[in-house]
Amino acid sequence: GRNWEGFGADPYLQGVAAAETIKGIQEQGVMATIKVGIGNEQEHFRQSREWFLKDAISSNIDDRTLHELYLWPFADAI
Repeated sequence: GRNWEGFGADPYLQGVAAAETIKGIQEQGVMATIKVGIGNEQEHFRQSREWFLKDAISSNIDDRTLHELYLWPFADAI
């Protein structure tokens, strides 16, 4: 997965850490923003041609999980 690129597994702490990091960077006069797309946790098998698979793996996330776990860090960061 790609979790090692973030601030951990807890969505609340991810939001706090992302917001504070962006704030600190921008206080130095540098533009900063949150980058990685929501649901982008799969490092391998995202593209079928990459691994000669019939189908790529999709991140199917239900609405409640999306809002309660994945969107909070992005909302805090902006």
